[in-house]
Amino acid sequence: MNCDEKIIITNIAPISAIYFALLQCGYDYYLLERNIEHVKKIKMFYQPGIASLFFSETKQNVCDVYKYWPRAAMLETATFYISNDMTQFSDYDAFQKKIMSAVNISDADRGELFWKWISDFPNELKQIFLSKEFKKYLKWENTWIQKQNTIYAEELQHLRHYLDFCINTYHLSIKHVQVALSPIKCAYSCDYHMLGERFIFCSGAFKVESVIHEILHHAVHAAVLKYKNKILEYTSKYKNIDSSYYLNENDVGKLNAFEEFLVRALTKDFFAGKAPLKLEEYINVLSSKCSKT
Repeated sequence: MNCDEKIIITNIAPISAIYFALLQCGYDYYLLERNIEHVKKIKMFYQPGIASLFFSETKQNVCDVYKYWPRAAMLETATFYISNDMTQFSDYDAFQKKIMSAVNISDADRGELFWKWISDFPNELKQIFLSKEFKKYLKWENTWIQKQNTIYAEELQHLRHYLDFCINTYHLSIKHVQVALSPIKCAYSCDYHMLGERFIFCSGAFKVESVIHEILHHAVHAAVLKYKNKILEYTSKYKNIDSSYYLNENDVGKLNAFEEFLVRALTKDFFAGKAPLKLEEYINVLSSKCSKT
C-alpha cells in the first residue's frame, strides 16, 4: 500500500444503483442491524415500479441466510466491466472469466440462465442510474457517506495499521484499498473485488473486522489449494458454516467451506493479538486438527 494513502469510506455509484433498484423490488435486508432513523430514511426511497423485473430476479434460493447471494455480488462485479455510458459491457470476456474462475460460486449459479439474464444488465442499470429518483437518493447517500467517515475516523486509522500488517506480513500484491458502502445493502453482507492491485471491500456497514476478514480470504486462498489433499480428508461439516458454502458438495465446494471456516478462525485470532506470521503453518495445523476429528 502507498504509505501516504489514507483509508476513507466511499461509495461506488453504479453499485449504489444496484441496491436502490433491489430496494424497489422488495429487498429488505437493510432492516437488519440498523437504527430506527436509518430504516425510516431508506423506506422513504421505496417507490415500487421504478425498477424492472430484471432486478427482481437477483433474489434466489441458494443461500438460506441471504437470498440475494450470489447474484447481487455478481452484479457488483459486473459494474467494473461495463462502458461509461452503460450501454454495453466494455470487456465481457474479462467479466465472464472473473465469474467462471470464482471458487465460491456453483456451476449452477453461473450457467446458461445466468448469462442470458446478465446480458440485459448494462441497459437496466442505465435506466436506474439516470432516473430522477435515484439521483435524489444518491444525493442523500453521499451525505451519509461523509458522516460515516466522521463516525469511524478512529477505526479507519486502526484499519490502516491492520492492513499494513496483512499486506506486508503475508506479501499481498495490493497497493490500494477501497472501502465502499451502500446504506441499503445488508449490514452483514460483505464482498470484495480485486481490480489489478486494488482491493475493493463492499458492504452495507463499516466494521474493521469485516474488512480484515475479506482481505484474509484473499490472503489464504493459494495456501488452501496447496493443502487441499489434507483438507479433503475431513468429511464432516464445519460448525456454523452455511450449506451454501459447500456449493455442489464437490471438492471445490468442500475447499470453499474450509476456507470460510479457516478465515473465521484466523480473524478471531487476529483480533485476539495472535495473528500468525506464516499463514501456511497456520493452515497446516488447522487442517491437521480437522482431519484427525
